[in-house]
Amino acid sequence: MSAPSAQRIFVTGGRGRLASLVADHFRAPAHAVTLFSRQGGHGFHPLESLLEPAVLAGADTIFHLAWSSLPATSEQQPGMEQQHDLPFLEKLLAALATNPATRRVRLVFFSTGGAVYGNAPGRPSREDDACQPVGSYGRAKLAAEQLIAERAERDGLHCTVLRISNPYGYPVPSSRAQGLIPHALRCGVNGQTLTLWGDGSARKDFLYYTDFLSALEAVLAGSFTGTFNLGAGESHRIDEVIRLIEGEVGRPIALQHSQAPAWDVHDSRLDHGKFCAATGWSPQVPLAEGLRRAAAGYAAH
Repeated sequence: MSAPSAQRIFVTGGRGRLASLVADHFRAPAHAVTLFSRQGGHGFHPLESLLEPAVLAGADTIFHLAWSSLPATSEQQPGMEQQHDLPFLEKLLAALATNPATRRVRLVFFSTGGAVYGNAPGRPSREDDACQPVGSYGRAKLAAEQLIAERAERDGLHCTVLRISNPYGYPVPSSRAQGLIPHALRCGVNGQTLTLWGDGSARKDFLYYTDFLSALEAVLAGSFTGTFNLGAGESHRIDEVIRLIEGEVGRPIALQHSQAPAWDVHDSRLDHGKFCAATGWSPQVPLAEGLRRAAAGYAAH
């Protein structure tokens, strides 16, 4: 896998933790990174300014992470994506189409693996499988993917959609209503009770953050377009993850079980073969090692 040449990278959703992780990884001296957020100021450009031709001309690649919801908040505030995210995406695609065909800015859209597919069909989900999202978050992301595919075909846009699993191993605020691993680590280290949806039998794909970032390097280094699963390629039961974390923190985690919401995917498995074949990338950090590193990092703070 060759190293990507220096690029001018725009990152939307810049105040989000994942976007800031991406920006910190790619910024100078390797690349020039510009952050965009709905609210500008303090080093962030207003998201709407990205629609201006003079601004858009300053980018080679856009990592589009800006999104107004999480799976839980999407259910609590139905329709927010249709009000904010999809209209902006449509305007952004239209703006990209005004660039000359010889100067296409690449759009990399951060979608979701489990939520878009729904429950796996008895095997890892592939990109050509029918998507059957069980929640409004997944349906909105799928609508965004379809919009991108339609405009890319019609206008010759250079777009890559990444159906990402669950990156972990980097700090996440305790107030964020997402991410089993950081919350389980916090509860294990601090002796707090972890509220767990369901009985622990749900399966998820967890991707260590350094593998996630190296996959983005592979995206920058390549010229491929289309839709790709991006995950570790193996899923683990939630109760298995809890046991591994307990082993790392050296104490059992007190659990409070609650009914799993209807919109939470119970069996999420992703086939990452298409992405690996296109890029030469492969994940290097298995779950047990990633949890060991994450626990060591949490203890250090």
